[in-house]
Amino acid sequence: MSNANLLEKPKSKILIVDDSKTDTYVARKVAEELFDEVRSVHSVDAMFKELETFRPDICTMDINLSDHLNGISLVAEIRALDSDVSVMPIVILSSRQMPSDKQIAANAGASGYIVKPVTVESLTDMACKLIPGFVPKAAPFGEMSS
Repeated sequence: MSNANLLEKPKSKILIVDDSKTDTYVARKVAEELFDEVRSVHSVDAMFKELETFRPDICTMDINLSDHLNGISLVAEIRALDSDVSVMPIVILSSRQMPSDKQIAANAGASGYIVKPVTVESLTDMACKLIPGFVPKAAPFGEMSS
């Protein structure tokens, strides 16, 4: 192994779970500026299928995934799993700004909460807070925020 390999940062990975194709598009464009690998799914079933083989550093999840299921109950379900997925950072994305919604998400086990639309700044801040040693892939040398 060369010294260059020792200095390479680990590949950063994110999973976006949102049933809205428009919101997914926006989240992907933002995430692609920050993460090395970006995957997205539009349903709960697809999310669980993806997590069988993919271990993201962080997952963003829409608070309203469908008429029958919301992101809050899904977070609680994931936290109850008997696998390493149960400790994955999960960030709820919502258009609602009510402090009570943020508290409900936190009580269910959400790691964070971002009000839509997701921005490079909001996702960077959350990733830096939740992923040890996270460095955005596009961060120019010498322009790191503190």
